[in-house]
Amino acid sequence: MKRMRLARLALVAVLAGLGGCASLGPTHYYQLDGGNVRAPASKDKGVAVWIESLQLADYLQRDVLLERQPDGSLATTRDHWAGPLNANVRQLLQRQLASRLNSGRVVVGEPPEGFEPQYRLELNVTRLDAGDRAPAVLDAGWQLRDAQGKLLDTQVVHLQARHDGDRAAQVRAQGDLLQQLAARLATDLTKVAQRGRRDNETARKEPKKLVEEAQAKPTLPAVVPIRTGAEVYRF
Repeated sequence: MKRMRLARLALVAVLAGLGGCASLGPTHYYQLDGGNVRAPASKDKGVAVWIESLQLADYLQRDVLLERQPDGSLATTRDHWAGPLNANVRQLLQRQLASRLNSGRVVVGEPPEGFEPQYRLELNVTRLDAGDRAPAVLDAGWQLRDAQGKLLDTQVVHLQARHDGDRAAQVRAQGDLLQQLAARLATDLTKVAQRGRRDNETARKEPKKLVEEAQAKPTLPAVVPIRTGAEVYRF
């Protein structure tokens, strides 16, 4: 009798444990949506961009997926990122920038041997999250420099996107925000490149303009003394 009672208790404990696990639900793994990208026309042409620094906020340096709460706090979920989030963000931005700039020379991280960038980019993502009752939010800033390290431009952006509330929709919205960030970066790079071309064109024209202005100035006739043959005596 005692053995039967113990066996029943053990069975109840096992069933309770299974029921608890079922109530928690399975673990899901997510990856950011990189969107539809078009491969560059050539791997060796286009503006050469080096994203030499890409930093994510400390709370994003983990594989577990965090969810923003209505009070602003972050809660741990049972779900995980399918691989390091940092690598996922790097790949997404590289593919998006290459597509938007139509350039096969967009490098993230350590550049290959012989690569000579025209522009160097330092990017810092300080926030990237969402919640079932909170929109997806991305905060980021970047510094754009030329090949010699001269600062050309700096930007700070705050982006938001609404979603349907479930976990998959949250992750999809975060991917959309990163695509918007890539669009902002491509626009900034294009504007800076166009400004650089205008400045170079002006610098080439300036010496020629100075020569033309000097040649156009009227010249005064040389002063020639007039000799009359008269002599002047002073006493």
